Amino acid sequence: MGVMNLLQSNFKSLQIELLATGGEMSEQDYEDKIKEAFVQLGIDLGE
Repeated sequence: MGVMNLLQSNFKSLQIELLATGGEMSEQDYEDKIKEAFVQLGIDLGE
């Protein structure tokens, strides 16, 4: 996440595509951990 913060602080707009394959995650884990981490960093997930 440090790299994301660095990029966001140096550029007006940042768009990154993240693909995860070969496994699964519960909706609860996604909401509680992944999504919340991005929200705290001020990152729009573009869902």
